[in-house]
Parts: sequence; C-alpha cells; structure tokens
Amino acid sequence: MLRHIIMFKLKEFASNTEHQKAAEILKAKIESLKTQITEIIKLEVGINIVDLPWSYDIVLTVDFKNLQDLETYKNHPAHQKLIEFNKLYSVAKSSVDYFV
Repeated sequence: MLRHIIMFKLKEFASNTEHQKAAEILKAKIESLKTQITEIIKLEVGINIVDLPWSYDIVLTVDFKNLQDLETYKNHPAHQKLIEFNKLYSVAKSSVDYFV
C-alpha cells in the first residue's frame, strides 16, 4: 500500500475565526474526494490544533493500492479542481509518499 501525505499552510486571515472557517471549508472539500475517486482506499484530513511557528494548518493522508492509483488520483478532474480551489486558501505545501 502507498501512503500520500500532504500538509498545507493557509494564508493569513484577519481573525482566528476566519482562519478556522477557511480550514474547515478546505477540509470538507478534501474529504469530498473520497466519494469521487475510487482509487482512494482511505482518506483522512486533520486541522492543526497547536500553533507553532513551523506548523502547517491542514494535513491530508491518503492510502492507495499502488503508484498507478496515486497517479490516477493526481490527474483526476475532482483532484485538479481541488488544486485550483486550494490556491485561494493556501500559501505553502509539503508532501511525502511512501510504501506501508
């Protein structure tokens, strides 16, 4: 099985309330991929609760059967649409992929 992890750092918002709302909107959009992309075995999204200078705001963990399924996911129209939507909210991202 292949695990894909990606973290997002959100843009600065005027208030913590706006920041939290943006995180929740993005989380819901990401979670909707579960029902749209059949190659996803498991998908989990978390919103950071400890604010440190180096912290990211959202983490996504997705499990796939193999590299081919990851590629299918990356090129899927629903994922591509999410990438464009995410540009409205995030300023940085980091990822790692590994076999489990």
